[in-house]
Amino acid sequence: MLFNLEADAGDTIVFYFVPDSVAGAARIVARSNGEDVLSLAANETRQALVDAGRHQTGECGFRIHEGVLPGLAGMADLELHDADTNLLLYRRPDRRHVRKKILRIETHLFPLWRLDDALKPQFQYFARGIEALGRETTTQLFLLNHVNSVYLSGRILYDNYRHYIESHFETVFVMHHPFEEMAERLLVLGQIKKVGKDVLGMRDSMSLHSTIEFAQSLPVHDDDALRKALYKMPASVAHALSNPVVRQLTARTPDEMPPGRAVSTALDVLASFTVVGLRRQPETILAAMAEMTECDPMGLPEFTKFRSVGTLARALKRSRVVDALLEKDLELYDHVASAFKKLQ
Repeated sequence: MLFNLEADAGDTIVFYFVPDSVAGAARIVARSNGEDVLSLAANETRQALVDAGRHQTGECGFRIHEGVLPGLAGMADLELHDADTNLLLYRRPDRRHVRKKILRIETHLFPLWRLDDALKPQFQYFARGIEALGRETTTQLFLLNHVNSVYLSGRILYDNYRHYIESHFETVFVMHHPFEEMAERLLVLGQIKKVGKDVLGMRDSMSLHSTIEFAQSLPVHDDDALRKALYKMPASVAHALSNPVVRQLTARTPDEMPPGRAVSTALDVLASFTVVGLRRQPETILAAMAEMTECDPMGLPEFTKFRSVGTLARALKRSRVVDALLEKDLELYDHVASAFKKLQ
């Protein structure tokens, strides 16, 4: 999916939107004051898209004017969305929007969406869970050159987008203790029907199928039975749970395992970020993000806590079975935690 604004003159908006299918029909929905005010199919042709093989007809251009949408010039809060996926394509700027581009690298399987949603009003363009959008659409989000106020969050492989991010974005990174993150992943996957499938995109749901089955079968309340079950962990599950954060910071494909110098590479990546924090120190993270986004820190929500995460994390640590799976993440966490101690 490709899209971008070409011009917004108040009484006329011109942009293009290419759907995922090369033969698909481009259609948008316009909203103002929270209500749909227009449903529109593409009304201009972009021959360059045909020449580039991006679309069969090139009917992906949109020109919205007062004749199409009366009162357009006065719709300060106008939003344009893809009619099929509801993805935000364009939102008009407001003087209250923070003129920054911020990316929060999501390292949790159970995302910090309450934090993201609290910051949404501060930005002209906002999207969370971007890992579910696919590489082309995600890349497009980093290339919205006519929008200077952007907030994105997602569990993306950083190296695939590093060039775009380091050129224009301030990055936020929050890390769980590796045992706590593994515990939370197992609990979330074990109760995915209750937690909500929207936590996982379609690709994750497919790739984590065997891990979900394994998590659902775990006797998490019985240490001895849990240890025995962990010893029998299938290789595919061990691969999926191995060093998720170091892989996220250094790998280029979901299946790639971190090489020997991956921790050093991950630390170099973290050195380029604007905010690096630990989940165990939420006050520090929230204060830094409030300063970045020019909002009241009291308006940012506390991180969701699951009582059972700590209990299972301690059981995982006592078992010693998963130590090898988290070796690089534990090393990275120790480096970050040590740096925090030196600052205190």
